[in-house]
Amino acid sequence: MRFAVFILLALRASAAVLQGIVTDDETGNVLARTTVTLTPLATSKPAADVTPLTIRSGDRGAFSMLSVRPGWYVLKASRPGYADAEAGQLRPGRPGMPFEILPDTQSTFVQLRMKHLAAIAGSLLDENGVGLPDLPVHVYTARRPVRRIAEGKTDDRGVYRIGGLDPGRYLVRSGPGQLEDSSGVIPTYYKFGLALETAEAVTLRLGETLPDVVIRPQSGKLLTLRGILSPSPRRPDAPVRLTLITDTGRRLTASSAGPFEIPNVPPGPIELVADGFECGSYSKLIMDRDMTDLRIGCNPLYPPAVDWLVTGRPRASITYPLLARRVDLDGASAPRVFRTNELILPGHYELMVQTGPKHYAQSMRMNFAGTVTREDGWFGADFGNQVRLAITLSETPAAVTGLVTANGKPVAGALVFMELFNQDAVEPRLQLWTARSDATGKYTFSGLTPGRYRLLSTFDFDPEDRFAMQKAKPIKLADAETGVADLELQLP
Repeated sequence: MRFAVFILLALRASAAVLQGIVTDDETGNVLARTTVTLTPLATSKPAADVTPLTIRSGDRGAFSMLSVRPGWYVLKASRPGYADAEAGQLRPGRPGMPFEILPDTQSTFVQLRMKHLAAIAGSLLDENGVGLPDLPVHVYTARRPVRRIAEGKTDDRGVYRIGGLDPGRYLVRSGPGQLEDSSGVIPTYYKFGLALETAEAVTLRLGETLPDVVIRPQSGKLLTLRGILSPSPRRPDAPVRLTLITDTGRRLTASSAGPFEIPNVPPGPIELVADGFECGSYSKLIMDRDMTDLRIGCNPLYPPAVDWLVTGRPRASITYPLLARRVDLDGASAPRVFRTNELILPGHYELMVQTGPKHYAQSMRMNFAGTVTREDGWFGADFGNQVRLAITLSETPAAVTGLVTANGKPVAGALVFMELFNQDAVEPRLQLWTARSDATGKYTFSGLTPGRYRLLSTFDFDPEDRFAMQKAKPIKLADAETGVADLELQLP
């Protein structure tokens, strides 16, 4: 009994208290109810506990974590409307530096300063410079492929503000609408007209609201779509929904089978998705005139099938989680786990295999046809009402490992950025990974496809900076190769 008490007292004596406060970087006001997470760095000890500890700051912005054991840690604060803040970051929005709790440490105090995310503000004006009320405004990524990521609406004076945006470059576009005299305005980009090629990107910085993004929507005819929506063949009395999707958003246009009419459709590409009891359909059209007498079916859906193959073997018992995200004209959905026992609506999807260190996804085929395309680590495929996927895994993945040093000494918790790139492409970066070195300064990326990579270690990386990887170390990896790339920490 005395021995157990001695061990308990020894553990308490070797544990520290981590205290801190979370504040607004601009005003200095404390931020209550903010999520604070303490994450231990990986260590070479197999029994080491690397489970993160998460709490919330109190009503005065303070937080306290008891019994923190010696080791290296990363401390992060998260809050809606703000960029994540990490202890030791060189500037807001950048990754933080790890810190060490020594065995004889009793208490450590940390202040986390959080900065608001960026915003865009402006107005929509008519031909006389008068504001246009109640019209939608959309924000898209400037980096290809262009995706819609946010939207807002003008107020009674035609003014809008769209916040919660990460720093970077964006395109802004007004949506379609009908004016007081029943004339229409069609989607128009800031700053020059209707075509994506003539759109001008805006650059947002953390904590700033970019003002005076003024758009003068062009007048044009909005179109009408009419037709008949078929019921579910498996349950004709069940509800059937019809959704119209354009690159400026989506709207539910019918909630039951039968005749439908969709007014105020902007010219250009549209998608129609029918969704009912165990049925669905997908259609893509180009609207350049009013369309009538359309017939939209709701065809039976069947659970998808997935065959896992390994190079050199006809079939494998190995399976990995498969992520799927639906990509429509108005952007991509959040990734979710692809399950073979659920019914999936037809349309365009992107799939990613979450392989481990022993495999990588070599290819993917659908319905016994050719290999589907791969972009940014995702395989793109058009799903019909019945899908069969064949995923081929390679047992010879590549890997890269190394040591991060500064002035000849290992750096614990250093950020390492690695990109798969093609220097001849318009967008050279194909995929970007991040990792932290462990407590001894070592890092590893595993389960990689063969290809050309670049690696850089820094605490001041801007993913939107096209010159950010100029000092990166290049490495070419072949099948089953483990490359070694020791890195010098790049200091500002």
